[in-house]
Amino acid sequence: MKSKISTVVPTFNGYPKNKKCIESLLNQSLTPFEIIVVDNASDDDTKNLSKIKGIKYFRLDENTGVTGGRNYGISKVSKKADYVLIFDHDMYADKNMIKKMVELAESDPKIGIVTPKIYYWEDKTRIWSAGTGINLWTGQVLFRGGKDVGQYEQVQEVQVAPACMLVRRKLIDDGLRFDSRYFATFEDTDFCFKAQKRGWKVLYQPQAITWHDLSIDKKLEAKRLLDRAYWVGKNRILFMRDFGKNFLIFLLFIPVYLLYYLKLAIQSNRLKDWGSYFKGTIDGLFSDLSWTKYIPFSYLWILHRAIGKDVKTILD
Repeated sequence: MKSKISTVVPTFNGYPKNKKCIESLLNQSLTPFEIIVVDNASDDDTKNLSKIKGIKYFRLDENTGVTGGRNYGISKVSKKADYVLIFDHDMYADKNMIKKMVELAESDPKIGIVTPKIYYWEDKTRIWSAGTGINLWTGQVLFRGGKDVGQYEQVQEVQVAPACMLVRRKLIDDGLRFDSRYFATFEDTDFCFKAQKRGWKVLYQPQAITWHDLSIDKKLEAKRLLDRAYWVGKNRILFMRDFGKNFLIFLLFIPVYLLYYLKLAIQSNRLKDWGSYFKGTIDGLFSDLSWTKYIPFSYLWILHRAIGKDVKTILD
């Protein structure tokens, strides 16, 4: 196989998981000819990655998020690369992962993105992702995972390639990048939908295996959700404005998400994080006000009272 693979791994305070991640990429049967590590101004021992032979290490002056780290890494990709592997820093690849992903990509020139079967590292029988989707009416993420009983053994098109994606170079050359508005969460969803809008296929390859070092404990998963509550609240709205079936119908579900995160915050004794989710929701809604002309003035007045906005400005 002659294809040349460049790998981009953005990281922030991920040591020593990111070290183990890099080692798994160096141990591939189809080894990437370059591994680009983008350090988002970590204050742990991530700088030690610069000592690993065979990687290109770049340290940024500030945390630019998942999107900024990935885009910076993409800007450093060699012109020789046929594919770019985007890989999260807390994942460990099976030695044949890249090979299997490339084999599928090479089978059809319209395949723009390939995603592997991703297991939990804590429970290697439980699937974290076999590609994901999203309900374009409600904004609900549609997970394809759970106990592996052979339900995801077929190659198939999916909507989203989360956390790990092999991207054909042509997409990069055509200017496709991760949207900087997202910082983190929904950035993969936005990227994949933009690729599909341009006519590219996103495929799931079950023969390519990797593991995600995330906890399966429900309390720790709730903590992870609340840690990024602001971005989830904001970014779901940004995505649905761009790709949803009907944004006004989606607005009806926003109270449902607010109540869900309120419940999560109360159960975790982290009410401050619900405030972050609420702020993200408001920032997402008012990042573009064109939709407000369709809703009653009374509702705008309530929003005005809640967040201190000038209603007249909103209506203009």
